[in-house]
Amino acid sequence: MTTRRAATLSKSRFTYGLQCLKRLYLYCYHYDLADEVDARTQALFDTGNRVGELARQRFPGGLLVEEDHFHHQAAVTATGNLLNNPQPPPLYEAAFNFEGIRIRADILNPTGNGAFDLMEVKSTTRYDADRHLADVAIQLYVLEQSGIPVNRAYLMHLNRDYVYPGGDYDLEQLFSLTDVTEAARQFVADSVPADLARMWAALQQDAPPDIAIGAHCKKPYQCSFYGHCHQDAPENSLENPIIELYGVSENSRVFKELTAAGIREIGRIPSGFPGISSMNKRIRESVVTGQTFVGPQLAADLTALDFPVSFLDFETFMPALPLYVGTRPYQTITFQWSLHIQETDGRLSHREFLNDDAAEPRERAITSLLEAVPPAGSIVVYSGYEERMLKELAAAFPRYAQPLAALSDRLYDLCQLVRDNYYHPDFHGSFSLKSVFPALVPGDDYSDLEIQEGSAASSSYWRLIAADTPEPERAQIRQDLLEYCKKDTEATVKVLAALRALAGG
Repeated sequence: MTTRRAATLSKSRFTYGLQCLKRLYLYCYHYDLADEVDARTQALFDTGNRVGELARQRFPGGLLVEEDHFHHQAAVTATGNLLNNPQPPPLYEAAFNFEGIRIRADILNPTGNGAFDLMEVKSTTRYDADRHLADVAIQLYVLEQSGIPVNRAYLMHLNRDYVYPGGDYDLEQLFSLTDVTEAARQFVADSVPADLARMWAALQQDAPPDIAIGAHCKKPYQCSFYGHCHQDAPENSLENPIIELYGVSENSRVFKELTAAGIREIGRIPSGFPGISSMNKRIRESVVTGQTFVGPQLAADLTALDFPVSFLDFETFMPALPLYVGTRPYQTITFQWSLHIQETDGRLSHREFLNDDAAEPRERAITSLLEAVPPAGSIVVYSGYEERMLKELAAAFPRYAQPLAALSDRLYDLCQLVRDNYYHPDFHGSFSLKSVFPALVPGDDYSDLEIQEGSAASSSYWRLIAADTPEPERAQIRQDLLEYCKKDTEATVKVLAALRALAGG
């Protein structure tokens, strides 16, 4: 068997190899097979970049190694020149190469006597050893093998308790430092040499390692080759694989017990199989018979609705770096709502709000909503999200707490009604509105919209309020957001009508 020249490693590739050697191999040699980066993933990348750039200011007076990753050796040379300074400043994106392992250290902060503290910056609000320790350990290994004395190694992350007072961020308070020196050194001693040997051996092969799909495909992160590896998965040839059971994942007890028994399809689950929840027994029965389940309480539960019936949906985003006075990192900010109102005679009207500038949107959302919602009648939502948002808005703006609480008292969760009373085989185990709506209202879905799900709406809102977004693009984003949010409440109107028809109402 012939071998091929091994690719280089990096801190990211090292963590890929720890997750799955096949992922590492495909990333190095067959990157074209990777899944397309969706809006949510791109937003995470963008957030990480913004947080990383701000984190450097926590250690002022430093110098950035500007050469990009396509010019790594030039970056290594530039780093070496900076390190020759008898009193080097903090270094940002310092580059090193040891035996084919390339790293860029987010921040190296000098501590005197030629030593440095290593700062690995994450846009999270806490240190997670399963996700972060290997990142730090491989950098520590390369640095010390390159002759760079490391005093302490830190995971630098956002402080969830920081409350933004306005003006410039207090970087001492915005960022927290978790000392992971001893854990990283132990990881290096116990694991790194053996891990590297496995990775180099895999990368020298002519074909990707033969590794079966499993729970590791999503742990600690979903693999960027998930779609490629799962395209021929047994589940894809099955009409109703057991992964479509409600609340079941590849790592769950029920999934493992069913697969151990050779059961891959919901329809093949014996009626008395132990450990199956009542919900999943219902799903099994629906799949086996091909019939929808309609609960005996559906008609009675629908009588709890009072007219006029309002249908409410919020859109929100979660800035990692707080934008508004009094908010925290990743605090949920409501920027949009849609409201359909149905009268007793069936007449339907629509009202909406979208904040389309960089100003704090929440109070505008509150006052406009309080003006729009009728003073009486049920308020239909889909899931408990809107109730949580109303409570958060009331806590942030106490002067509106009483009227917002009054709205909360009128909420009616349509998702819970569906879970309790209805199941359609086309749900495929999901009770999300995006699954329930087209099953109950055939021929209608979100496919004709530019924005089709909430994370895309959040990402689009960032572009809407960004100062550098051209006006024509802003106008289009505004229209796309309004259409998406309106579709959500329109969908709940139609779902409720379909359920009424099933109940004979």
